[in-house]
Amino acid sequence: MDEVSGVQRAVLGADAASQVSDWLTRHVREHLGADIDRVLFTGGDIGAVFGLRLRDGREVVLKALRPGADARRLLAVVRAQNALAVSGFGCARVLDGPSRTDGVLAVVEERLSCTSTGSPHDPGARTAMAAALAAQIDALRTVDGTDLVAGRPAWADWSGGAWPVPHDSVFDFSTPVPGYEWLDEAADSAAAVLRSTHHSPNVIGHSDWVWQNVCVVDGAFVAGYDWDSLVYAPEPVVVGLSAGAFTQGSPVPPDAPTAAEVRAFLDDYERCRAFSAAERSTAEVAATWVRCYNARCQLDNLHRRALAPPDGSFVDAIQSSSL
Repeated sequence: MDEVSGVQRAVLGADAASQVSDWLTRHVREHLGADIDRVLFTGGDIGAVFGLRLRDGREVVLKALRPGADARRLLAVVRAQNALAVSGFGCARVLDGPSRTDGVLAVVEERLSCTSTGSPHDPGARTAMAAALAAQIDALRTVDGTDLVAGRPAWADWSGGAWPVPHDSVFDFSTPVPGYEWLDEAADSAAAVLRSTHHSPNVIGHSDWVWQNVCVVDGAFVAGYDWDSLVYAPEPVVVGLSAGAFTQGSPVPPDAPTAAEVRAFLDDYERCRAFSAAERSTAEVAATWVRCYNARCQLDNLHRRALAPPDGSFVDAIQSSSL
């Protein structure tokens, strides 16, 4: 590693690459009993992610979390993730964690290397994602998700309406964007509905079930990633969060799903588990909430940092058609 990224600085308090390397070496040696051969890749935004090859031949992914990360929540994530792995669902097995070095909380899992083909706009890929979400939720129905309620990701936190504290400190939602008050109102309206949703029991499910967090090959689901995005919420809400954003990270535009694609994802899911009319309505509201949240992130990028949104942005999608 030649440079320290913003997320590495935020998580590890490091100003030099040597400090990052030192922390990695000590954490891996203490908790996995091995030395690092080389760093395969780095990434992350909520946490600092490192792909590592160890000298004993193993390849692992380490995710170090920002200060304030909830250890109880992470332990619940690990329990659920390992339950999925044991069931045969496509996800990595956690090898260690959550554990600390110098106060920094981290989880290490085996590396599942996979490259998706096609795009989430392909009906077969979309159907595979929806079916995998249904299988994931079914596999976790008997797992206790109580500790996943607190500390849920910002895009799944409508408790205070528009807006929650953003998931990444690079964003700032404190100042309204002139001309986009309608977006604040749409998010507030969706949040009010979600806060009053009590007709479905809570389930454990992935709140960021989007293209960049899954691997789909030739229309078949292979693996899912980023499991600290698990939440414990009503099933229609979990499904709606996915439907509203599942195309994010697509190699071809649009970045946001169209309204028709959102409805198609919900239709695909309902082939596995049918919703009542009230549940379907709740799922659509959850999709609206996450679309608004993602649009707010893109507006912040545009207006404070002059970063143009991707083609087919969430702002464009909401303006062109509501659910």
